[in-house]
Amino acid sequence: MAVAVGASHAGLKRILLLERHPRLGGILNQCIHVGFGLRYFKEELTGTEYAARYHKLFQQAGVEVKTRSFVHKITGQKEVIFVCPEGEFLASADHLVLATGCRERTREMLTIPGTRPAGIFTAGLAQEMVNIHGLLPGKNVVVIGSGDIGLIMARRMTLEGAKVLAVLEILDHLSGLVRNKIQCLDDFGIPLYLSHETLEIMGKNRVEGIRYRDNATGKENEMACDTLLFSVGLIPERDLLIDAGIEPGDGIHVAGNADYVHDLVDWVTKDGEKLGRSLGKGRDKGTDAPLSLARA
Repeated sequence: MAVAVGASHAGLKRILLLERHPRLGGILNQCIHVGFGLRYFKEELTGTEYAARYHKLFQQAGVEVKTRSFVHKITGQKEVIFVCPEGEFLASADHLVLATGCRERTREMLTIPGTRPAGIFTAGLAQEMVNIHGLLPGKNVVVIGSGDIGLIMARRMTLEGAKVLAVLEILDHLSGLVRNKIQCLDDFGIPLYLSHETLEIMGKNRVEGIRYRDNATGKENEMACDTLLFSVGLIPERDLLIDAGIEPGDGIHVAGNADYVHDLVDWVTKDGEKLGRSLGKGRDKGTDAPLSLARA
């Protein structure tokens, strides 16, 4: 949305935004906690409030939007092939911007030994389950990794009646923000174990516990639980470029967290608007950017 707003302010009139979800706002739509907007809107908002507030600015830009649209291929000629309820379409333009955000690192990426029982989630997926779908992933929870989403979900799960036994961090320092440790762990009596490594996931049909080690002392122990939430880092989502063998440049751009992981959504917004404005340089105000849309 921010790139489109910036491009519109720069004078580009033919702008198409494709979104795979039913509504705009991305991950903000599942973030009901506060901590957003202090830099951009000069007040503290929830993620959902931030998305709604920015959506009003976006609507003034007069951008064409297609939701429920899944892009499955792009080309070096700045062509996009996507499917939506109306069918499959091909769009081509002077500029193509990927604002696809990040994906979470999973248990498989950490190669933790053990079986593949139910009850293993990334923290972001658990957040969507609780805040969007009203589903509680489990009752006795261990969070692996001290990223901000994990800290926030430790608090959220506690508020929903689950017992969060601990947050285990392999590093000797916190990965997330100190304020989140204080507000999400300390205020709710949830212990944080630094320099603790998960060695094995136990359980056949459902998670039954973990075996872990205190790397500072070498002592191993077990902890019973029925749910694991992984909060072990984010990876910029660039698979469309990778699959097509394309590097950014020459009209192909990467924005927001798809470029690099930002600390605040406020910086994502400002960087996106800046990129959008740069796309209008060299064009006369009010002229249309060449863009075509046809059935594939």
